[in-house]
Amino acid sequence: MYVQLESLSDSVRVIRLDRPERLNALNFDLVTGLHDALDEVAADDACKVVILTGAGRAFCAGLDLADWGQAPQPGEHRHMPAGRTGQAFLANLTQHLRATPQVVIAAVNGPAIGGGLALTLACDLRIAGMSATMCSAFIKTGLTGTDVGVTYLLPRLIGAARAFDLILTGRTIDASEAERMGLVSRLVADDALWSEAVSMAEAVAGYTRFGLRNTKEVMWLNLDVGSMAAAIALENRNQELGARSEEVRDYMKAYAARHRRPSKEG
Repeated sequence: MYVQLESLSDSVRVIRLDRPERLNALNFDLVTGLHDALDEVAADDACKVVILTGAGRAFCAGLDLADWGQAPQPGEHRHMPAGRTGQAFLANLTQHLRATPQVVIAAVNGPAIGGGLALTLACDLRIAGMSATMCSAFIKTGLTGTDVGVTYLLPRLIGAARAFDLILTGRTIDASEAERMGLVSRLVADDALWSEAVSMAEAVAGYTRFGLRNTKEVMWLNLDVGSMAAAIALENRNQELGARSEEVRDYMKAYAARHRRPSKEG
């Protein structure tokens, strides 16, 4: 199904887009496989972090305009209910990534174009190799620059002015400009990208499941919240619920023990 799901450990899994001969371009078989992989990960209570990346020399070259295949018929797939179109089946991948309870790290290896860019934007963290390039691209089809959630996600990550620039011009930016804009938070040599992604995933996975899942939820909700008071109310909810969690209490005891200063003698 053009998507490989791997386990690095109990708490870290990898979703790898796997059409390297087509630069991992999106067709409906790949879209179906990605929905399925995200469902499997979401059901894995031990998993805390997911790395999303592409096989070969690209992250994802966007929609395969030469052969995008056939979307499932309504009712043939759990993400294709009655009334849903193939357009929505593909575009809802961004919402699916956001709804996945685990933290998702995009390791951007090479081009992330159109729908590929949108997938990276829907992830919680983004790191890139030096050869990475990014392009909104949708305007180039002759339709509009509005697709797969890009007009929602991009302005929230880099601001409206820069988002208008990328969406309306359809220009390609290199990894250095992506980092300057804030599209990615870390930029590393290509041969260090994988080790950096794994290191980040393992570090994040060291925190509690409760902490990570609820932080992801509230971070995204507070990008849309209407006031600071509402944002703080959600944060307060997290902290108060966390204080009642056995997992959190055990973690805090262990943390305190590791950082307790030894008592002075004499």
